[in-house]
Amino acid sequence: MNAVRWSSVARSWIPGALLVVWTVTGSGLLTTTAQAEWYVGGYGGISAPGSLSNVTVSDATLGGGVTNARINDLELKSGLLGGIKGGYFFQSRPWLGIETDLYTQKPDVKQQTVVGGTSSGSVFAANMPTTSLRLTVWTVNLIIRSPSMSDVFQPYGGIGYGFFFATGSQAGQSNTQANPGFQFVAGARYVLTQEWALFGEFKYNNTNIRFSGIKGNYDSQNFVVGLMWHFGR
Repeated sequence: MNAVRWSSVARSWIPGALLVVWTVTGSGLLTTTAQAEWYVGGYGGISAPGSLSNVTVSDATLGGGVTNARINDLELKSGLLGGIKGGYFFQSRPWLGIETDLYTQKPDVKQQTVVGGTSSGSVFAANMPTTSLRLTVWTVNLIIRSPSMSDVFQPYGGIGYGFFFATGSQAGQSNTQANPGFQFVAGARYVLTQEWALFGEFKYNNTNIRFSGIKGNYDSQNFVVGLMWHFGR
């Protein structure tokens, strides 16, 4: 699937996601007794990226040397991720919050055979070795929750926007590119005590990234679990 189609699909998810969140929370908005609160948390999980699509590559060795050559989609490695987050739910609207989220993962490009073409019309097939990629994601998310559904179980969802810092290496030199992108979040927390809660989340993100002479559209499905501490409740 090319980047234009992914972007179109991603944009179409936003109003649908908000509708789902509002549907889940709507029945409790006027009756909630939750208090305003700050929270911080840490988490870990698994990242399952899709193939890097709409790819162009510039490489002095690939196909005899190419610049901005279009190639087939690149397969990325799944792996672990870890992160931290912190946020605040408003006193006047305790169902509405804002949070900042920071996590890192390593979806390296797998070793694979690529087929591509250059602007001059030549076509090539070549073996691409494993390419290192470190992706660090920082977003600001708008969160809507349903505290009135249960005293201990509280689902939530939201959307966010931020930067995806892609770090790769080329010709022995490491470089980092900052790329804007968005995130969709759906999760739930289980309250253990007045201060502590367990949570689990699904995160979907989408962006265009550049690293090591490679450019393409990146999307990933991430599944995490963690522990958060609340204060001011």
